[in-house]
Amino acid sequence: MLPIPDLMEARNVLVVAPHPDDAEIAAGGTIALLAEKGAKITYAMVTDGSRGGLQPGISEAQMASIRRAEQEQAGKVLGVADIVWLGFQDTEVPQAEIVREPLISLIREIQPDFVITLDPWLPYEAHPDHRRTSMAAVEACLFAGLPMIQPEDLEHGLAPWQVTGIALALSAKPNTFIGIDSSWDKKVQALRCHKSQFPDPVWNMFYPMILAKSEEYGRRANAKTGEAFKVLTTTHLHVMPDTWQA
Repeated sequence: MLPIPDLMEARNVLVVAPHPDDAEIAAGGTIALLAEKGAKITYAMVTDGSRGGLQPGISEAQMASIRRAEQEQAGKVLGVADIVWLGFQDTEVPQAEIVREPLISLIREIQPDFVITLDPWLPYEAHPDHRRTSMAAVEACLFAGLPMIQPEDLEHGLAPWQVTGIALALSAKPNTFIGIDSSWDKKVQALRCHKSQFPDPVWNMFYPMILAKSEEYGRRANAKTGEAFKVLTTTHLHVMPDTWQA
């Protein structure tokens, strides 16, 4: 009774990610495909990425600068139009009710039809930034259309806005599989922009795993490589006990 919206019909997409590189890992191929089809892609990067480095002796400020540059380079590869940095401290993202506030305002400002984020209900996810960022994103989608939530936004010309769909990447219960054969090279190129995260020894270990998972998803999309999402509407996100089966 609640149809799943078509992610590939999106024309204005907000991607909410906890750290630089997360969007490319989770959805880089799909983001590139959407951009190629003319969709406007905006990133909301929740943290500064300042504690994600593998090299000792680099300050947090230096690492944040490095990762910002890497993310901007990766975004250009995929066709991202804009990157908004929310600036929360890496590894210390606060609870969702705090993070969702700027996200609600951002949704009302750019009026996306789709929001892509990570699945906050992924089992065994130990990183609090991932859990809190993605939960804040789905809460923001749920509340952005309600005029009594953050009514001060109206004073800044930001009217309530209802997104059409939410695509949860890295989900244990995906319902949508996108073939990314034509954008696979862009996804890999964008990932390789994150040199601070993937020096050659790490990349040589990581790449076979992401390729194998992409091939698994690709088989579900009748392609060699693919990405998977749990695509929902905001209606699915409140008092719907069967959403896990959607």
